Amino acid sequence: MPDFEPRNLDDAESLARLAELLHPTKAARTEAKARGRRRAASGFLPVQGSTPAEQAVRDLQHA
Repeated sequence: MPDFEPRNLDDAESLARLAELLHPTKAARTEAKARGRRRAASGFLPVQGSTPAEQAVRDLQHA
């Protein structure tokens, strides 16, 4: 991320934004969790537990 290279962190605003990302407030964490739950409920997250390698093995076994 070029915005957070050391040469770009020379002002208070940039440092404040980086601190906000690295140490979010309780409200920001709560909102992120809620957003993730909404995405999961609407089906935007991939199905857990099946890696491409596992799927390839299953495909070969059923061939």
